[in-house]
Amino acid sequence: MKKKFALLMLVAALVASAAGCSQIRDAVAKIKGDLIGQRFVISVYDDYADKTLEVTGSKITVGLLEYSSNFNVESTGFESEVIEITVNGNQMFQVGNTVIFAEEGLDMVKDYTVPTEVSGGQGGGFVPFDRYVNDIKNQIGKDKTIIISSQLGIPIGVYQGKEVFVTVPDDLPKMTRLNIDGRSLYIHRANYIIMDSNMLD
Repeated sequence: MKKKFALLMLVAALVASAAGCSQIRDAVAKIKGDLIGQRFVISVYDDYADKTLEVTGSKITVGLLEYSSNFNVESTGFESEVIEITVNGNQMFQVGNTVIFAEEGLDMVKDYTVPTEVSGGQGGGFVPFDRYVNDIKNQIGKDKTIIISSQLGIPIGVYQGKEVFVTVPDDLPKMTRLNIDGRSLYIHRANYIIMDSNMLD
């Protein structure tokens, strides 16, 4: 009975994956990255959206610098927001900058003009139902456009994908993780807008 249940769960996972469920694809990508690493391009930007550093590596992990105030609930000290980045076994600390971690093969859209006015289009209905439907679509994956700006609001670049899934890691302050068509993108300390691409048609 247990074997049949395990087989059934495996088939269900494969079907969902084949159907393009972004939430499952994102979980698989994260597990893969935790186990063997993924090749990323790390781009660091200043407040004026100028790239000040680019780092590449095949085994990259990101975590909060271990500091007692971050993990001891009784501590009255200042919680650190220093990010510790490991690149092919080498250590790098970062704080304050806008940083984009893009998995190899995930590129910014070139020559994209960021719009200053966007129409919401037609459609919609009962608002709570619309939000519920959008939440389900987000888990499956939606065609989205991501506009990233520096902390002063100066545009850095745009990413687009047919299946985009968005999460906010609990253990990484000021960071958002996206899975764009099966590839990972981390955005740290940046202003960004994520919208359905059909709003820009």
